[in-house]
Amino acid sequence: MARKPPARVRAGLARGPRPYHRNPRRVVPGLSAAAQRAVAAFELARDRPGGIAAATEGWERFVRGSARHEPYTSREQPLCPCCEEADLDGRILLEQALRALPLRAARELRSVVGAVDRVYLARVRPDPWARGQDDWWRFL
Repeated sequence: MARKPPARVRAGLARGPRPYHRNPRRVVPGLSAAAQRAVAAFELARDRPGGIAAATEGWERFVRGSARHEPYTSREQPLCPCCEEADLDGRILLEQALRALPLRAARELRSVVGAVDRVYLARVRPDPWARGQDDWWRFL
């Protein structure tokens, strides 16, 4: 009886995941499939795949990481190290997505981000000079 060639044996084996086969897309929990498609289209046009999910996780980690957020004493000098500009880049991306997505997808994403925003607003001392700013999370 003839043996199978090794290549044929290997072809029948299940292959493990390869690092270059991974799908870099991540999803935002709580969004419908249509909203996920709209988010994916936004990410392809303006960011990287999975950027909105990473920004949502980063914003939530930033907000829930500290019990209290202090406002800036001046525009250049943050009062605490948790309020650095790099920590707020994810929120900037989320705001861009909320303004650029179609209405239904933006509404769903706003409900996910809005829950975290309410926690942030409950923990922050407001800055009286920041009324009406587009990037309100920087000045609170």
